[in-house]
Amino acid sequence: MKNLSLLIFAILILGCGTEKPVVEEPEPVIEKPPPVKEHKLSHHPLIAEGTVKHGEVNVDPEQLNRHGFHFSFKEPFYELWISLKDKDGERLSWYPFGADGWEERQILIIERAFDYDPLEYDTEYELMIAVQHFDCELTEIVIQFRTKPQRPVVGQPEPVIQQRPPAVPLGGHFRFGIFDITEPDIVAGDVPNKKNNVDPEPLNANGIHFEFNNPIKKYEIDLRLKGGASLGWLPRGLVDNEDLGKRIKIMPAEGAALLEFDTEYEIDIFVRDFFCRAENFQIVFHTKPKP
Repeated sequence: MKNLSLLIFAILILGCGTEKPVVEEPEPVIEKPPPVKEHKLSHHPLIAEGTVKHGEVNVDPEQLNRHGFHFSFKEPFYELWISLKDKDGERLSWYPFGADGWEERQILIIERAFDYDPLEYDTEYELMIAVQHFDCELTEIVIQFRTKPQRPVVGQPEPVIQQRPPAVPLGGHFRFGIFDITEPDIVAGDVPNKKNNVDPEPLNANGIHFEFNNPIKKYEIDLRLKGGASLGWLPRGLVDNEDLGKRIKIMPAEGAALLEFDTEYEIDIFVRDFFCRAENFQIVFHTKPKP
């Protein structure tokens, strides 16, 4: 009996030693999409309405692929640049629709070129819009948004994507409207640069005129002794006028010093045209000896 008790005790000991410990499985980690980064231009006051807002999530990409982005501005603009990038910083082939010239507008429509670069589900995007106003001030607007996750729908037909030709060749840098506009340049003037033997008398009587290739909106001009003081001719300071045309002039003011014979002068000119392009010029000339 004693041997039987010892055998049972040994069996119990061996059985307890063979039990496997219970290991608790860790709970699965569910990755959440990263939030859209905040930006200092979250709600830009220039935009009245738009199809997307900065920081918006669950945006339907198919609606944008079909109809594009639509924005209404509170103030008119005359020129713009746009850039649409995905989370990896890759630029997509989306362009403003109707970019056909320099004119006042307050509506912006951005569409994709043909069937290239559709917006994907569950993806973060950044849309940059830079608009230039009539006073040549440039405003940059950044809109970051995330499209909604894709949910499979049984029996739903494929969406029909309206195709339009690209506004500019694919991969090109888009600039709104003014491809054929050159920088301001002097095309004619009473005094060519580095001219000698200039007769000062007709200039004292009629002033000095210059003509440019583009209409001028602002200019500043000053006549001075070469490396010396200004003669104080008119106009003084910056001239801002929408009706200047392509010609500007500088005239002797009452009591101002006139051009003298056998003297070297310089004319400093700053101009800005209606396309916000600015240039500086310096004309140096030498008057003829006194007869």
